[in-house]
Amino acid sequence: MAPQRPFPRRDAVVVCLALPGPLSPMKHPIHLLVLTAAATFGADLLAQSNSRFTGASPISSGYNGGLTSIGSATVRGRQGAAYPNGEMALSFQNNLCNPGGIPIEWRTPGGFVGSTIQTDHPKFGFMVAREVNGRLVQISDWSYCKHAFLSLNDPNCGSCTQPPAGGAQLGVGCSDIYSAANNASFTYLGPPWEINPFTGVWNGVGSYFDIGDPAQANFPQPADNVRSLSTSGWGNVKNRVTIQETDIQGGVSSGLFFMIHVIHEGEPIDNRGDNTMSRPFTLNWSGTAWTTATTGTPTLGSILTRWSGSTMAIGQNGGGNWNNTFDGRFAVAVKVTGPTNGLWHYEYAVHNIDNAGGGASFRLPVCPSARVLNLGFRDIDKNPLNDWTATVSGGEIVWNATAGNSHRWNQLFNFWFDSDAAPVAGNATIDQALLEPGAALSLAVATQVPGLQPAVHLGSGCGTPSLEFAVNGLPTIGNAGFGLLAQTGPGTPFLTLFSGPTTPFNLTPECPVFINLLGYGDLGLTFADGAGNAFVPIPIDPLWAPFDMTFQAATFVPAPPLFDLFGVSNGLTVRFGGTGCQ
Repeated sequence: MAPQRPFPRRDAVVVCLALPGPLSPMKHPIHLLVLTAAATFGADLLAQSNSRFTGASPISSGYNGGLTSIGSATVRGRQGAAYPNGEMALSFQNNLCNPGGIPIEWRTPGGFVGSTIQTDHPKFGFMVAREVNGRLVQISDWSYCKHAFLSLNDPNCGSCTQPPAGGAQLGVGCSDIYSAANNASFTYLGPPWEINPFTGVWNGVGSYFDIGDPAQANFPQPADNVRSLSTSGWGNVKNRVTIQETDIQGGVSSGLFFMIHVIHEGEPIDNRGDNTMSRPFTLNWSGTAWTTATTGTPTLGSILTRWSGSTMAIGQNGGGNWNNTFDGRFAVAVKVTGPTNGLWHYEYAVHNIDNAGGGASFRLPVCPSARVLNLGFRDIDKNPLNDWTATVSGGEIVWNATAGNSHRWNQLFNFWFDSDAAPVAGNATIDQALLEPGAALSLAVATQVPGLQPAVHLGSGCGTPSLEFAVNGLPTIGNAGFGLLAQTGPGTPFLTLFSGPTTPFNLTPECPVFINLLGYGDLGLTFADGAGNAFVPIPIDPLWAPFDMTFQAATFVPAPPLFDLFGVSNGLTVRFGGTGCQ
């Protein structure tokens, strides 16, 4: 993966404070106060400075460019160790149209050493993702971006009006196509961290094209806005869309998608619905080389729309339209499965579409008494030392970025966990790593969160083999199929006891009791099957009012710990007809 670089900051006022430790707005109230004041002052002006030619009505008839097709997935070569431990490079084709009402600027970034660099042109970002075991993950690197250099102004989008500046603009109704070979050209591939995806601004002075590649002799060259980058003698992989072969092992891959994202300098955010497009494709290892084929149809939107069984929403920093938005968008997709043994599995895939500040944390509300297990995280490199750290505290699950690994644009991160709290509608919160002028410290994205607790795990019991109770779903009023799942040793007999919630106590130091021994009932004797599983049905009468009931089993096991008679299971308080958290 390319090294992390600082975000470009141009045409902006930046407020800097010397604070101890990493950026954490919640821990630094002075920082919060200063940045909030800066965000409030001149907010409308700052938001509108992102967009150009905003007098159009509707706004879509102003500055507006979009993708109409992508395809031609092409393998450019491979390098490194023998398969499957090398890496391979890809490129793709795209066609872009101007459905707006004014020409789109298309100024060349300079095509040869010694040429003047111009900055106002479209930039294309690339991504490859794969669905593996129910999780959609990015398998490409943070790929270098194509800088467009000449508009052909073809009439493939309908009626094409030739623009005043010829090939230095894309005329209204005109199209321009970049072939897979063109998008693989080393000459026009530059690093993504030089681009502000929200404003679309890229500064040629001091850029990769300007000062050259570190492998060049006499690097760096002067930052004089004159092209110094020479690509002579490069191999087939450098700077192109790169994938590790370990991520695509197998004779023929499946679940693969590529996405192209076009950025126009100053395009209002309302006009960006057609700036990202994805499409399925396949890769095949022949034994000596990779081949590929483009399949399916292209669709607009985040690549997260390709994740089967998920739901997705988009949030942005600021209001809902171009004139009150202060930074770009994150998409959050979620898939919740279960319950399995009383636990729901939560999977989140988060795509930074065009948020320049980047993400410093990903936060989800959770029921305070819920269990949260098996927390996980995946970014786009294979370095475990920069993985985000996860904590659960105060009714919130938080993943915090490590230094140098904020969630930046055109990257897809994954977060997951198990919980005995069921999903409800809620918001994920993404804290900004850096702030665009006027932006808030965080943004919210609608999703599903663990916010309904059907049962509260009170603690483990004693005895070998142990017995663990869990619910088989939601104890909603009228659920005739509700019951307790038990996991224990094969053939273990147990007696299920119940009472109202009470204060637990220990009969012996290692054996807690969670039911009220002065007033309890039982559901009879049950025997676990040969795999150690059992089900205790508790059909819920529609006339029952919402109430809580605690369950615990007495297990008749070899060498019982309690008075040589029995062991006990975990305690479980079931919230019949409950809503929300306890």
